[in-house]
Parts: sequence; C-alpha cells; structure tokens
Amino acid sequence: MNSPALHEATSWTEREQIDFFESVEFTEILTDVVRPMGLDEATVTLAELHHRPGAGVSGVFTATNGLTSLYLGATAETLSSVPAGTVQLDSGRGTVIIWLHPADPLLPGLALATTPELVEANWGNGQSLSKLQTLAYRPLRRAVLLAHFDDGHDLFLKVLRKDAQLLYDKHLTLLRAGIPASRPVGPPVQGVVAFHRANGVPLAEDLMAATDLPLDPQRIIELLDSLPVALMEFPARPAWSDRMDWYGHAAQTAVPDQAARIGALSQELAMVLKTANRGKLVPSHGDFYEANIFVTSGQISGLLDIDSAGPGYLVDDLACFLGHLAVLPSLDARYKLVDDYLERYAQFFGRELESRGIAAQGLYARAGCVVLSLVAGARDETNPDWHGVAMDRLKLAEDFLVRAS
Repeated sequence: MNSPALHEATSWTEREQIDFFESVEFTEILTDVVRPMGLDEATVTLAELHHRPGAGVSGVFTATNGLTSLYLGATAETLSSVPAGTVQLDSGRGTVIIWLHPADPLLPGLALATTPELVEANWGNGQSLSKLQTLAYRPLRRAVLLAHFDDGHDLFLKVLRKDAQLLYDKHLTLLRAGIPASRPVGPPVQGVVAFHRANGVPLAEDLMAATDLPLDPQRIIELLDSLPVALMEFPARPAWSDRMDWYGHAAQTAVPDQAARIGALSQELAMVLKTANRGKLVPSHGDFYEANIFVTSGQISGLLDIDSAGPGYLVDDLACFLGHLAVLPSLDARYKLVDDYLERYAQFFGRELESRGIAAQGLYARAGCVVLSLVAGARDETNPDWHGVAMDRLKLAEDFLVRAS
C-alpha cells in the first residue's frame, strides 16, 4: 500500500471521527484504496467500530467485489511511528491511517496468528489445521483466534501489542497456586500466547440453561479469596470505576442525545464513590464476569482473560460480575432468570462485603460504572435498535445508582 503525501490536518473530536468512519465519504475513499489491489467496483462496508476514549476511533472494513474479499483496518489514533505499507490520508479534519489486514501497525503477531501454515508450524505439534477463526479483534489492541486441529484439539491464540511475557507469567503464577487458569502451550511467540481450552463450560451458558442459580456465590468469594499473593507483584490496572470519566465520555460520544443524562449519572456515581470504603488492596482478577468463568457441576473449573490480574479490590471484581450480569437479559431472551440471579448475587455480595467493613453502596455504584462502560459498545450501525440497547444499559446503570443511594 502506497502512502500519499500527508497534508496539514486540523484537530478533530472523537465524535467527528465516529461520523467520518460511518460516512459514505470514507467508504468511497476505501473503494479507491482497494482498486489497485484488483478489486474494481468493490463494495466497502463498516464491519466494526471501536472507540477508545482519549485515544481515538478505529474500525474494520470489508471490501468485496462478489468474488474476492479483503479486510481493511483504519484508525484516527495518533501513532508514534507508522510502518511501511500503510496509507495515510487527511480527511480535512484529521489524519487516518489505513492498512490491509492483518498488517496491524501495533500487532505484529497478527500476521503469524492468522496464517494457517505458520500456526501449524508453531503450535500444530505435527497436526494439520482444520479451522482458523477470528473470535475477537480490536485494531491496535489485541485479537483472539481459535485454531482447531485434525486430531480434535483446540488452541486459543491471543495476540497482544505488549506484555505477552507478562501475561504468560501471570498464568503460570495462578496455575502454581492451584487456580484453574487457562494453560499456556508455551512461551509467547512474536507477541502471541497460545492456550489450551479451559475445562467446563462458560458460566454464561449455565446462566442461560439452568433452572436455579448455577454457581453458588460462596464459590465466587472462595475463588477470589484464594488468588495468590504473588499477583501483588504484578503491575496494577485501573478498575472501571477508576476510568469512569473515560467511559462517560465514550457514552456521550456514542449517544450524544443523552449527553446531559450521562453526565449527571457520572457525577452522582462519583459522589457515592468518594465516601464508599473500598477495602484493602488484595490479589484481583480485574475482568471477572460470566464469560471469563468456566464451571463444571457447580464448581469453577476455568478462569480466562487474566490480562488485568494483579493488585486490586474485591469490591471491583464483584461489581464487574454484577454489572455484566445485569445486561445479559437484554442480549438474549433465554436469560429470563438472570434478573432473579442478579438480586441473589447482589444481596450475598453486599452482606459479605459489609462483614468485611466494605460498604455495599460502593459495590452497587461500581457495578453502575461497569454498566456505564458498556453503553458506548451498544452502538452498532448493523443493529437498527442499537439506540434502544444503549438506553437499556443506561437505565441499568441508573438503577445501580439508585440502589447505591
């Protein structure tokens, strides 16, 4: 991909970036970008949009002429250096950097993890790859792929922009302490860490299928209490409540017609958090919710996504669990019992924290911060009801505030 001359660009807001990435003007520009690649008369559509408050907006685009398809990445974030092979353009309001997937400027391991021959060579152990599927991709941040081999075993490939060795070390730390974290295949390769499949099924599936509470809240407390003290030696990551201003800004940017309401919610949550005792610093998971918890016969048998594990607070792990649990019924009607489960978990967690001198009000306010962080993610132009989804999440965050008050 050739890089045209870059002109002086005016600064632009993240709201303007979102509008530009969603515009016909930008997809027409991308149509011109892919034409020299043999895709004449291609149709370009926005597949995913990602907004990182304070950094900027990125997106993934699909270009196809009906016979051949390509994926493009684009970002309005400011990069310290831009590798060769990217296109830089001036939108008239700001600079956009475009690349052909998988040549992500900050994820050099993405090409490795998305090339079947290289996946077989590095992690196949003599087996042929039968399927390679991208499960998640956030441009410039991370990606997760599923590799399925002919002998039936699966591996998950996590592509990181940094800290791959740190993540590998965290997994070993947990496994040595008897915590059922995912087992790495081996040390990182070019920023890619491969993991074996966790035992059991995601708690999300049990919450959907069970006729009664599928995981006793006491098991959750016991697991979090058993996280090894060695996690305290790893760098601390901010919790959702620590980044509430960012998430409030992201929600206001995604749903500008609710900006005043979101601003008021953020201010009131902040007022509660000022006086709510957080408890002592302890080993923490950092991203503790139903998709990252695997269960077998009512016991926790797997723990995923420990990237944020380190020093933290029990109340934040429990708030993360409650906040994500609250949004499940709006995602799928089969979560019909989750509202009842939410109440039971909230009461148990509140009593447990109170017994430790930690105010339950802080738990509910922090759960509200978690839900607030999910409001911007509701914006999905392929879903005609995305605004309604965002409103549901905003109402849930407000409900947690009421409970905290």
